[in-house]
Parts: sequence; C-alpha cells; structure tokens
Amino acid sequence: MAEIIYPNGNTYGGKLYAELMTPAMLAPAGIVNRGLVTGIETIKNKEILRGVNRVIEFQEPSAKFVAQTGDIDLSQKALEMKAYEVMDEIDAVDLRLSWESEQQKPGSFEDYKLTPELYNFLLSEVYAPKMAIGNEQLYILGKAGVNAGEVATATFSAAYVGLLPLAIADAAVRKTALPPTARVAITGVASGAANAATVTVANADNIIVGDRVTLTGTNGNQTIGGTTIAGQTVTVIAINALVLTIEEAVTGAAAATEGFGWYVNQTNIMGVITSIYMSVPQKVKKQVSKTGNGRTKIFLSDRMADAYRVANGLIQGNGGDFTLVSYFEQDSIFKYLDFDVVAMPHWADNTAAVWNPGNVFLGVDLLSDEVNARVLFLGDVTGDDVYRVKNRMKSDITYKYGQEVFLYKPL
Repeated sequence: MAEIIYPNGNTYGGKLYAELMTPAMLAPAGIVNRGLVTGIETIKNKEILRGVNRVIEFQEPSAKFVAQTGDIDLSQKALEMKAYEVMDEIDAVDLRLSWESEQQKPGSFEDYKLTPELYNFLLSEVYAPKMAIGNEQLYILGKAGVNAGEVATATFSAAYVGLLPLAIADAAVRKTALPPTARVAITGVASGAANAATVTVANADNIIVGDRVTLTGTNGNQTIGGTTIAGQTVTVIAINALVLTIEEAVTGAAAATEGFGWYVNQTNIMGVITSIYMSVPQKVKKQVSKTGNGRTKIFLSDRMADAYRVANGLIQGNGGDFTLVSYFEQDSIFKYLDFDVVAMPHWADNTAAVWNPGNVFLGVDLLSDEVNARVLFLGDVTGDDVYRVKNRMKSDITYKYGQEVFLYKPL
C-alpha cells in the first residue's frame, strides 16, 4: 500500500504554496491520434490482418483463352491482445499529521480522505500522463523497454515484444546501418563511477556534450547496470581531446580496447536523413495509406529530430534563422523534401525507421482505456479507509508487411 509520505519532518515555516508539482514528464499525444499507425478498437481477444496478392503475367496472344499459372496469395497476421492493469492502493492517514490537514473536512472520519487538490492532481497530472507514457513505451519498445525508474515498470507475465524489437527480429524487415558519418572508432573504455567513466575515441571533432553514443563491437567484460556495454547507449557530459566522460557508471576489470560509437547530432543529421531517404524504394516512398492516415513517414528519436531542427536553423538565412515555422510545428511533424519526419518520444537512441501508417496496426479494446482510471474510496463501502486506483488495458501492435518496414540503427 502506498502511504502519503512527508519528508523532513513536515516543518511548516510560513505560508504554504498552494500548487502541487510533479517531475517533468513528456506525455505523448498518442501514435494513433497523430496518424502514425492505424488503430483498431473494440478487440477483446484477437484480430486477423488479411492480405492478398496476385502476380500478373504478360503472355503470348492467343485466340483461345489460356489462363496464366500460379495462385492467388492470401496471407494473415494476428493482433493477439495482451491484458495488463495498473492497480494502486493509497493510505492517506498521514495527511492529518501534516500541513495538508488544514484542507481536510472537519470530523475524524475525514482523517483518511485525500484532499480534493491532491486527489485531482494525482489523477490528472500523475496517473493519467504516466499511463500514457508507459503505454507508448510498451507499444514501441515492448516490456523490456518500459522505463523502470522514472515512469513505469512492466511486470505482467504475457510476452509483449513491441514494434521496434519485432522489426529487429524479423528477417523480412530491411535493417541498415547508419552511414559512416555517424560512426567513430573506440580505442578504449575506462571503468568508473557515474560521471567518471570514460570512452576514448579515434576522432572527437564532431561529438558534442550531450550526445547519446551507442557502443557496439566492444571487447572486454564491462557492463552498465549489470548488462554488457555492447549495444548500450551512454551520455557524454564532458570532452577532453579524444576522451569522453560519460554519465553512466561502468564496471568490469577487462576494459574494452576496440569497438564503435554511433551518434547523431546536428553535424551529421542531414547526411543520415539523406541516406534514409535515398534507400527507401519509390513504391514505398510514394505509398499513400488506404486507411486515411497519410503517406509514408520517417520516424526519428526526439534527440535526432532536435538535431534536424538545429541543422535547419544553421542552414536557413546563411546560418541564422532558428525560428523557421515549418521546422517547429507543435505536433512534432515536419518535412524533409516530400517526406513527413516525425519526432518520437520514448524511442530508441540513434534509431530511425520508415513505414506507412496503413501497414502498422495498434489493437486496443478502447483507445481511451490507456488513460482511464477508476478510483474508489473503500471507506464508504467496506470500512477500509484507503483509496484504490485501477486501470485495465488490452493491446498489441504489429505490421502486416515486414518488407515495407525499414530500420536504420547502429550495427
């Protein structure tokens, strides 16, 4: 049971600031609402995605009808719903011992009840946005990608792969390395505490403080958070010549002496997006979704999208215009030639993808389920003076044609 905890002895030293605050959160507008995937609602268990194809044959003219050979190809993929819930129980008894007590109603039966301000704030500013963020992480990154510390965890038993891991594991999806301009050779990794461990690179000319660098091909036995450093992404907090100091703690006695670091910032983002644009087949590039969700799009991590904004700001007006409206739209969708470029929060670092919204499907029972919480005060029913908060979701995400999904990442 979650108790209301007040640190530092609840000292009241003067006038109480009436507003409640929460740590910064970036709640997404929703991938269905933004037209990035096709949403299918009212699914209780399973939905079959059907496909049909027929290759036609140009053959010899004949007065007598001669049918071509081959069969009509019918195919299917399934959205198999996984159910999961948010359940929290709140004991508000400590409110009566705090400065919040002045907001409670008279009468000792009111000692266990949340104040209206705290009640409304928890629902609208904590539970609802965190459920939205957690669901978006689940859809895109799967159970393993749900942020374990800041927002949510995923502990339900059902397998939930997520869109990006599904694409990575699928042989039909074309996976391409980021271009060489996004890669630098690693010559050493020094273990150390957070803000002390270092990565030494062959060339740091284009790396900047704040870059997220994905490490691949490293030798040695080093780990970050108990997981091998190979494939993990670190944050650069300082640069001294060729030595990058990183935010993450690195452990392991056998230090890496080789490998690659992958990064995307304003110095190479235009080359990265150009490489992506040129690699997408024309038939997919020009495809218009039959479901009304628009044309094929480029999806970038939000940091890569920021790099694209900065690069455009440097280019415009001979290097001075950082206010070009078309690159700062509120919906985080902007243009590269005839492509929509979409900034994706809660996305894998240094990773881009291309797909058409009509080829990617998110199945839910009701889309509003992902932020809909039911709150009960049990004191009026069972005599238990606690609150219970509950949310229930069923969802799954997949694509129909893997050969029309393109992934660009460190390899």
